Formats: sequence, structure tokens, C-alpha cells
Amino acid sequence: MQGPKSHVCNWSDLRKQIKDHLEKNSKTLPLSQLNQLLIISNFATLCLKGISQTQASLEIARQWHEGQGNWFARRVRALARHYQIFEALPIEKRGGSGNSRSWLYDEQVKTRTRDWLTSQKTGDVTPRRLQSALNGTIFPELNINLANGISERTARRWLIKLGWRRTVVRKGVYMDGHEHDDVVEYRNKVFLPAITRFEAHMAKHEGPEFKKIMPEIQEGQRRIIIQYHDECCFHANDEARSLWLREGEQPLRRKGRGRLIHVSDFINEEDGRLVLLDENGQIIQDARKIIYPGANGDPWWDTKQLMDQIRSAIEIFEAAHPNCQALFIFDQSSAHASLPPDALKAFEMNKSDGGKQRMQRDTKIPQSNPDPRFRGQPQKMTTSSGQQKGLQAVLEERGFNVSRLKAKCAPVCPFESQNCCMARLLSQQEDFMNQESMLETFIRGAGHECLFLPKFHCELNPIEMVSKNLFFDY
Repeated sequence: MQGPKSHVCNWSDLRKQIKDHLEKNSKTLPLSQLNQLLIISNFATLCLKGISQTQASLEIARQWHEGQGNWFARRVRALARHYQIFEALPIEKRGGSGNSRSWLYDEQVKTRTRDWLTSQKTGDVTPRRLQSALNGTIFPELNINLANGISERTARRWLIKLGWRRTVVRKGVYMDGHEHDDVVEYRNKVFLPAITRFEAHMAKHEGPEFKKIMPEIQEGQRRIIIQYHDECCFHANDEARSLWLREGEQPLRRKGRGRLIHVSDFINEEDGRLVLLDENGQIIQDARKIIYPGANGDPWWDTKQLMDQIRSAIEIFEAAHPNCQALFIFDQSSAHASLPPDALKAFEMNKSDGGKQRMQRDTKIPQSNPDPRFRGQPQKMTTSSGQQKGLQAVLEERGFNVSRLKAKCAPVCPFESQNCCMARLLSQQEDFMNQESMLETFIRGAGHECLFLPKFHCELNPIEMVSKNLFFDY
């Protein structure tokens, strides 16, 4: 800053200096300094019109402060006096480079915080829990020492900046994800081509009378019948929400909803529900499974129970429709995507061979492997002594140089990382990424087909439109 001038310039010179300053620096000046220069320019203009400095500053205060602010008027006169003497605005002394930048702008802190938030169960995130995680876990892991840690109020502001909002939970909220990138890709590249291929072997219904036309089946092929699957939950005391009643009449209903009823079933266009009938049309075998989970009830529905039902459903289908092939269609859920016990899972492997790691099935090095020398070669996941292979051995057998890579990131890999650690690198190989679920393996092993609906496309499953009366024998 220049030293004070020996004389005071007049208001015309002051306004010209400010105009020149704004023309040269208007694009780089912060908003607070632009406002200060505009205030001084307006103050000088009023003084040139013959208005006293006191009255001019009060007018500026009225315009900028929405009222008659004597303190603001004094600050306007002091600001103009400072600029007349030093030809510069006062130095801003609030804040400073040491404490004006939030730790949230640190990429490591931001990444770890986002990873922690996304790992929490939906609804469990609160400002207090985030504050505890930052002060007790995230900052110490990053060797950041804060005298007092961050406050709960700061944690709340961080949540808002990272996209979290305190939201009223409502029933029946449906998040439409039809056009998400991954959904569109699966729908266009997997589901629709597969359905088109299977439709050539299905019966069709044409004309106003929906006449059934059987497909032309080549030798070695079978007619396909789709079996749509779904799982529903009801309560024993579920009743109609509207009734036809006389004036003043009300039914007496139980307060509680009653025991939970879980139903898993299949439907198809040939039979309705997947059942096996005798000569008199009576049901002798039924693919439907009903359980009553909860306290003092049946165990909750799991993959084992689903696999038992699939086994029974295949037996019933083959007996009811000999020489036909079933196409089982499921929605996408974690239970339906469960992998077999010997599935390839990179993050469950150790860096070295042996130790406490799960036995995994042998595989074949995919054709997309970077080193063409190893493409298509079988790869055993155990050593010659029968020990489980570790990450380093498996990757080196595929031609990767992992000498500088750590085994796994802690606590989780950075968002959308590629080669941050051995486990991440191996998990992105095609044979580890594209594995058949237990459902697909079992159904295709039995000679039938399996397909999953695209996410958010429940309207493609006709069982969703079926009344619950179809599932119960009233």
C-alpha cells in the first residue's frame, strides 16, 4: 500500500479514479470490494451535487442498508476518507488463509467422508454420527489433528454440501430410474435382444379372437413357456379400504395388522399359476410357497428357500409341460443375484497364498486380458499344494506388474477408482465381474433358461397386476 498523500483530492478526481479502477479490475475484484467502490462513487456524486457529506452518507445508508443507519453512514464517510488519502480500499482483516478454507475442500477428506456416508444404512445418517465419524475415525486416519474437532453444526453443513437433505419419509414414494444409464444399457443390450431371441420359440396369439399360433420348432429345439416369478407380503388383517355401507354403519376391525404372510409364486399364460393337475382338474402339486415369518414364526425368506422352490417348480413344469422349455423371469434383487459359495470374489482374497481365505473355483483368463499371451488359458485358484492363491499370484499369472500396488485400500477404495489396489484391479476383470448367480447356474444346468427384468421395470411382469386373491384359496 502507498503511504498517505499530503493533500486530499476533490470529489471529481475521486470519482474519476474509481471509474478507472473499475474499468481495469472489475472482472477480478471480489464482490465486497466492487460494492465498496460503488458506494464511494455514489457518495462522491452526491457531494458534487452540493449535498453535505453527512446527508450524502445518510442517503447512501438508506439505499444500501434499507433504513436510516447512522453507523453505516459513518462507515461510508470513513471509507471515502481512506480512499482519498491512500487511493486504495482498506485491507480486509476478517478470516485469513489459515482458517477460511474448509477441510471439506481437501480431496482426501471429501472422499473418505463420502465413502463413509454411502456405506451407512439408509436413514442412519445424522449430523451427530457424521461428527463422531470425522473426529474419531476419518481425521485420525488422515493424520489431521484439530484442536477441538468439528462441531455438529459444521457436520450438518457438510451433509448439505454433499447432497444429503432432511426429508419427510412418505409411503408409496416411487423413484423412477427407467432412463438411468445402467438401466438403459441392460435393457437395450441384454434384456431386449434375449427376449427377441426367445420369442421365436414361443406361441403367439393373433387376430380379434386371439387365436393361438404355435411356433415352428426345429429339430433339437423346444417350445418356450415363460414363468414369471414374484414375491409378495401381506398381513393377516389386511382388508378392503373402501366398502359399500348403509348410512351410519361402520364395520368393527382389529387394530393390529396381524401376522405377516410371505408368498412366492409363478404364473404363465398356459396355466395361470404354475401347478400340476390330475385327470379331474384337481391340484396335486403347487409351485407356490407361503411362509409366516416373524417372532415365533417361520425363518425369513432366503436364498436356500428360493432354490428349493425353483427345484420344485422345475419338476412341476416338466411334468405339466413335457418337451417344453421354461424361461424363468425374475426381478433384480440381491437374493436373486446371490453367487455360489465358491464364487470369485477379489476382496475376500489375501495378498499372499494360503491363510484364512475362502476356496474359490477355477476360472479361465478372459479374452480382454491386457497381455494376449495369457488370454483364454485356464487358471487354477489353488497352488500345487492345495492352498488358496492370493491376489499377487493370480494377477502375476495374468501378466500384471503389481510390485508397487498394495493389497487393498483402507477403509474402502476411492470412488470410481481403477487400479488403486490389487483387489480392485482383479475385481474389474471380466471373469470376476460377469459371474452367473446360483439361480442362473441351477436353472440352466437343468436345461431351462433364466432372465432378469431391467431395474425399475416392474410393469413388464404381469404378476404385478394379479390380485392377491389368486395367491390364496378363500
